[in-house]
Amino acid sequence: MNSIPSDSVFDRQERLSIWDQSIIEDSCVLIIGLGGTGGEVAKNLALLGIGKLILVDMDTIEFSNLNRQLLFSRSDIGKNKARVAKEVIKDRFNSSIDIDAYSDTIQSLPFSIFEEADIISGCVDNFLARQYINEHAIELSLPFIDSATDGYFGQVQSIDVKNTACLACDSPHPPEETRLLTAPCTLVGTPRIREHCAWKALYEFHTLNEREPDENSSEDALKLTKLANESASKYNFPLFDEKEVIQTVLYHVPSLITVNAVTSGIQSQEIIKTLFLDKLNHFPEKSRKYFQTLIDSERFRIPDLTIYSALTGTINSFDLKKDPECLVCGDSSMYCQNPTTININPKSKCRTIFTVLKRKFKKDFIGFRGNTLIPGDVPVGEILKDRDRITVSSLIDDDEKRIIIRFKTKKS
Repeated sequence: MNSIPSDSVFDRQERLSIWDQSIIEDSCVLIIGLGGTGGEVAKNLALLGIGKLILVDMDTIEFSNLNRQLLFSRSDIGKNKARVAKEVIKDRFNSSIDIDAYSDTIQSLPFSIFEEADIISGCVDNFLARQYINEHAIELSLPFIDSATDGYFGQVQSIDVKNTACLACDSPHPPEETRLLTAPCTLVGTPRIREHCAWKALYEFHTLNEREPDENSSEDALKLTKLANESASKYNFPLFDEKEVIQTVLYHVPSLITVNAVTSGIQSQEIIKTLFLDKLNHFPEKSRKYFQTLIDSERFRIPDLTIYSALTGTINSFDLKKDPECLVCGDSSMYCQNPTTININPKSKCRTIFTVLKRKFKKDFIGFRGNTLIPGDVPVGEILKDRDRITVSSLIDDDEKRIIIRFKTKKS
């Protein structure tokens, strides 16, 4: 512990035992989602002196964000969250931090962005996005600290590919709300359940108005409800009120800034602890030995799952059982195998990839960034980035493989 006065802005934390500021300053954290928890995590890590942040969020700032997302103000409404967060953090909290900001969907990010990070912080409110991040973390053996909040409750899950359960171990199938969202019947056909009437109304609203409904507009809510009830009445379902329709199709989870603050604080601390554990050999020998005694006595540990309840004021931690047959982190998962590299000229047509895969791997199908279609006549370099990864499979077997696409250069 340092007791000598210092002119470092990080002096107070540097006085802590088992603290190494250089580890923080040399680390890069990828934060996906800059909402109520993600923005707080970014702010916390910036104030702790993290070396680099990679911020990802495709959403724009809305009026309803302002009561709990402290990086944003009224003048930012309509702007991209990640890009505003970058400017605010550098201007207000840490001018020397290196920040990259991306307003793209997670699925459109080049694989190289994930490879640059030392750890991933997941702060998204979508099940399918979580699973996509989880797969990348497992494949790259990157620590993944995921958070979620719902009303009075918050949770943080720490995922280590070798030692802990991943998100797919615990939740192999989408929850009910995601099933409704991703498979809302035939929107132009017959609704099978009541919720489909609300999704049908959203489709019709967009067709009639050429825009999404504004959740803060009472006029839009009324129009949406009227459309939903026309369908509900026609197919003999109970009618909706405005609140039900908005909650069903826009699906905004109830949120409190106090719960976000506690949850993001826990998540930020687990990120720092994980960085310290992963870089334990960087500590001086004396600190390393002391660190190890704390680990051995369980005075220093990273729980698999931490749950906070604002109603009872309790924080509980749990260990989760890793599933050896998990499709993502299990023993036979393609994400735990060493991927094969194929060299492709970026100027070649994409059909070249299909030819190589059929000849070399006897595979017929390609999965890429969430099953994005790859057009055969487009140059490879317009669709893929160097070192992007794809999944290949065939109808005749269950043996899926991961392939790294490597661009040929003049030197190679």
